[in-house]
Amino acid sequence: MIKKITGHLPALAFLSAVIVGGTTLFALPKNTWSYTERRPLASAPEFSPKNFLNGRWFSELDTWMADHFQARETFRHMRVVFQTGILNESEYNGFIEYEGSIVKLQKEVNEASISYAADRFEAVWQKYLQNKNVNIYQTIVPDKSSLLEGNFPTLDTGLMDRLYGEALPFANPLSLRGLLTLEDYYLTDTHWRQEALIPVAQHILKEMGRDTSLLNGNFKENSLYPFLGVYAGQSAMAPAPETIFYLTGGYFDGLSVIDLETHAPMLLYDPQGCDERDLYTMFLGGGKGLIRIDNPSAPEGELILFRDSFGSSMAPLLTSAYSRVYVVDLRYVHPDVLGRFIRFDGSDVLFMFSETLLNNSQGLR
Repeated sequence: MIKKITGHLPALAFLSAVIVGGTTLFALPKNTWSYTERRPLASAPEFSPKNFLNGRWFSELDTWMADHFQARETFRHMRVVFQTGILNESEYNGFIEYEGSIVKLQKEVNEASISYAADRFEAVWQKYLQNKNVNIYQTIVPDKSSLLEGNFPTLDTGLMDRLYGEALPFANPLSLRGLLTLEDYYLTDTHWRQEALIPVAQHILKEMGRDTSLLNGNFKENSLYPFLGVYAGQSAMAPAPETIFYLTGGYFDGLSVIDLETHAPMLLYDPQGCDERDLYTMFLGGGKGLIRIDNPSAPEGELILFRDSFGSSMAPLLTSAYSRVYVVDLRYVHPDVLGRFIRFDGSDVLFMFSETLLNNSQGLR
């Protein structure tokens, strides 16, 4: 009798898990946002005879149940442990852990995406830069995956550089290849570390013929903890938090920053007011379309920086060489409005975009 009951224990345990999990799934309150994955969670599907008959209702129900099942994060992590620890697979869902850093493998160059970005850059060129007295430059921020050593599938960086150059034929290329290592990026995030970027900023400014002396100052590294980047949750690897640093002192303390869309002053860094789901948004307010930074300590001159989120931590460093820097993010502001705020004459212009954005540029306006 005991042996018979024991034989049914696995089935009973599974049945209990299904009953308890299903009951709590429908009974407990639902979140609308996944903090770990940085994405909205699926809403409950709306039933209709049409959606029921064509199968769409079942598909949406399956997605909703997967998003809201209790202990979901625990099961996600257990799956990572099983695949990487027991099956000894190096990759899980496109992510690997390399020397303590979580890296999302970028395996292919999305030529259609770069073509779309080229169209948006051309619109800016035709409307504001053509026949103007401007010096135009372009550079790519390498993705973490391109810095891996070993036999990993990665982007064809030669193809990426060529296509980006063709997208900006009017700009002088400034290469950052060979200047960065994996240690210059956060362990749990896609972004680079501001405190590691002074040599990179010096290289960019020297290539543009600007003075870099203000970057030789003694700056203070301020820390913010705990920081878990976007890859921490997306990978389900459950890494330990790390510390994020930001630089103050020297010329940084004299900078003034204005959100030109609201005409309101803002902070260079906002550790208290940033999005607690993503502490990297402390740099220049996160998602801002048009910002002006004035530096009374710098030589006279203007820089117009077209950038993505990587530029949020780099822009304060580039401001060391210009009395005024316009920081433009084309994901949040349409090019048509730029002429209301920027003269586009007698300035340096830098297009600085990451391989991550270039491979997913549909958000550019």
